Amino acid sequence: MGLSMVLTGLNGAIGLYSGVKGMLDRNEASKSAKALRDKAKAEEAGWYRHNYYENYLDSTAAKAAMKRVENSLRRNNEQSRAHSIVTGTTPEYSIARNEQGLRSMENVVTNLAAQDSNRKSQIDVIHRQNKNAFLSNELNDLAMEEKMATSAASNGFNLFQNALLGAKWGKE
Repeated sequence: MGLSMVLTGLNGAIGLYSGVKGMLDRNEASKSAKALRDKAKAEEAGWYRHNYYENYLDSTAAKAAMKRVENSLRRNNEQSRAHSIVTGTTPEYSIARNEQGLRSMENVVTNLAAQDSNRKSQIDVIHRQNKNAFLSNELNDLAMEEKMATSAASNGFNLFQNALLGAKWGKE
């Protein structure tokens, strides 16, 4: 067997090896990328559940707003009682002032509920954007994997084919 036959066979073996190795390496990289993507998805899902289902009335801002209204109502009630004692106003006057305070509390709670609704809408928008980004990245990765696998297989096949075609079968 001549040197050209050995080189041709070696070229074919290298081509076959590089094609298979390229596909295996790409598969390993794909598994790593998938594991990272799955971790990011899980973290995003946890973020969504925590923020979307959080009780907004337990937030610092909501508690502070409620406390301000409670303090204001307490002051108004004290002033109303003091005013009633000094001026001798009717109980209806005190009831009317208390109702005004209750309307203030109702307005604050309504505003907090609206803020919570807006907050949830924003969280939902961010969640949907993140899900779309994950899907887009996965589709891009799949397309790249297909392209790389096709290219590696084609290159390996071409080297192998060239080795077979370059062999001088039975001519020596």
